[in-house]
Amino acid sequence: MTDRSILDFIRDAFTIAWKDLQVIWKDRGQLFVLFLLPLLASTLFGSVYSQMGEKESQVKFPVYLVNQDSGRYGEQVADILSQVEVLKVTTAEAPGEAEARVAEGDALAAIILPADFSQKIDAYQPGVVRVVVDPVQAQYGTIVSGIVKEVLSPVVVQGEVQYGIRSVIAEAGLLQDADPQLKLAIEAQNFAVMMTQVQEMQRNPLVAVRLQGLEEAEVQTPDNIFALTMPAFVVMFAFFIVPAMSTELLKEKREGSLRRLLAAPIQRSAVILGKMLAYLLIVCLQVLVIFGIGNIIFDMPLGVSFLGMALATLSLGLAATSLGMLVAAVSKTERQADSIGMVQAFVLAGLGGCIVIGAVPLYQSGGVLGALSNLTPHAHALMAYSDLMVKDATAVQVLPQLGLLLAFAAVFFAIAAWRFRYD
Repeated sequence: MTDRSILDFIRDAFTIAWKDLQVIWKDRGQLFVLFLLPLLASTLFGSVYSQMGEKESQVKFPVYLVNQDSGRYGEQVADILSQVEVLKVTTAEAPGEAEARVAEGDALAAIILPADFSQKIDAYQPGVVRVVVDPVQAQYGTIVSGIVKEVLSPVVVQGEVQYGIRSVIAEAGLLQDADPQLKLAIEAQNFAVMMTQVQEMQRNPLVAVRLQGLEEAEVQTPDNIFALTMPAFVVMFAFFIVPAMSTELLKEKREGSLRRLLAAPIQRSAVILGKMLAYLLIVCLQVLVIFGIGNIIFDMPLGVSFLGMALATLSLGLAATSLGMLVAAVSKTERQADSIGMVQAFVLAGLGGCIVIGAVPLYQSGGVLGALSNLTPHAHALMAYSDLMVKDATAVQVLPQLGLLLAFAAVFFAIAAWRFRYD
C-alpha cells in the first residue's frame, strides 16, 4: 500500500466516522442514554452512598452508666467507656434510674459497676458487672455487652497480675517485716514490668490468628465514593453503544446504503474502521465528560497517570465497539440486534461489577460469581480504572487489565469479521 493509498484509507475512514457522528448527534434520545443517564445515575448512587457512610460514622448507642465503685478500677472502666466512639455514655446516680431510662426506650442498655468492683479485682474474687438491655432492641444490647467485655478484659488482667505479684511476695516471706512504703514500691515496680510484658505479648502473640478468605484480594475502599460509582456507570453505559451500533449497521444494510458504500472506490476495511471509530469517539467523550464533571464538582480523583487513563478508555472503547460489530454479525434483524444488545448491556454490567452493591466489587468476591465476573470486559475495565484512580497506579501497572480488554476486543472483532455479511 503506497503512502497515497494509506492517506486515502485514513481519509475515507474519518469521513465515514464523521458522517456517523452527525447521525448520532441528531438522536437526542440516544445522547441522553449515553451521556446524561450515566451521569445522573452515578451522581445519585454516589450521593446516596455518601449519606449512608456519614450516617454510619455518626451512629452512637445511647447507654447509661452507674459507677457505684469508688476504687481505681471503676474509674478506669468509666473513663474507657466514655472514650468508645460508638457509645453515647450518660452517667446516672442509681441503678433504678438507669434501668428506668432503658425501660422507657431512652437508652439501649444500662451498665452498672457494683460498689465492690475494685475490691474484688484486688482480692481476685469473682464479681458481676450488670448490663441491663432493652428487650425490644436486644440485638443492639448484645453489641453493648460485647463492648463492655472488651473494656473489662484489660482491667481484669491488671487485677490478676497485681494479685499474682502480692501472692508470690507473701508466700516467699521476703518482705514480711519490710516498711509498707517499700513493699508498695516493690509491688509497683514488679507490676510495671509484668504489664509491659503482657502488653508486648498482646501486640506480638506467639500464635497469631489471621482471617483470610478463600481467595485473598486487596480491597481498598476509595475515600471519595464517586471514584467507585462513576467508573462503574461509565463502563456500564459504554456498552450501551452496542445496541445502537448494531441496529444502525443492520439498518444501513437493509436500506442499501452499506452496499453503496462498498460499491464506491472505498476499501471495505475503511468502511468498518470508520463505523467503529465513530462509536469509539463516543465512548471517549462519555469518559471525558463524566469523569471531568466528577472531578470538578465532586473532587473525584483521576490518579497520576493521564496515559494510563487514556489507554484504559481506548481499550474499553475498542471492546465495546467490537462487541457491537459482533451483535450486528449474529443478528438477522434490527429488532433482534436491539434486544440482544440491551440484554448484554444489563447482564454483563451486573456480572462485571458495574452495579455497585457493597464495598467489595463482584470481581473480587471470589467463588463462582467472582470467577464469572472476571470473564467479562467490564470487570477488567473497572480494575484498571480503580487501580489508576484509587491506588494511583501507572500505565505499566495496569497493562494486564488493558491487555485482557484488547484480547476481548480482538476475539469479538474476529468473530464479527467471520460472521458479518455485507449484503
